[in-house]
Amino acid sequence: MKKLSFILISMLIAFAGFAQSPSAYGLVVENHTNCTQTYYVIGDELCKCGGAYASPMITIPPGGVHVYPNSTTIPGFPAIPKGIFGAKILDGPVFCSPAGGAVGQAPCGLPPSYGFMTLLSSCTPCAMTKANWLPANNCEEMARLIFTP
Repeated sequence: MKKLSFILISMLIAFAGFAQSPSAYGLVVENHTNCTQTYYVIGDELCKCGGAYASPMITIPPGGVHVYPNSTTIPGFPAIPKGIFGAKILDGPVFCSPAGGAVGQAPCGLPPSYGFMTLLSSCTPCAMTKANWLPANNCEEMARLIFTP
């Protein structure tokens, strides 16, 4: 009986993992660090993975919060709501030739977190940072991108 219960619980956990949506309707970005963070928002049609749409580079100051209730409020996206499925994270300003990573919705093959050393505008290190993507469970919910120390 214990073995059967374990199998059922394992199946439910596995199903919950696959229940995640390929994209989100909106996005909240929070910067809980003492460094300015830089990112691009990536999207496609609702409930699809792909890179048809991308924002220009966006910076968020220390302690800042950006709320995009839907994709129409994101620069570079069309006036009709589209799906948001990830973000490209830059380690620092473009003129520093920073490395970068990506985070986003797991069904689109993106990891949920990216760790890096944030660079200041002088191209010197600011602090170790982690970008965390909290996914939307369906195409009508908001995802969250949170920068933490």
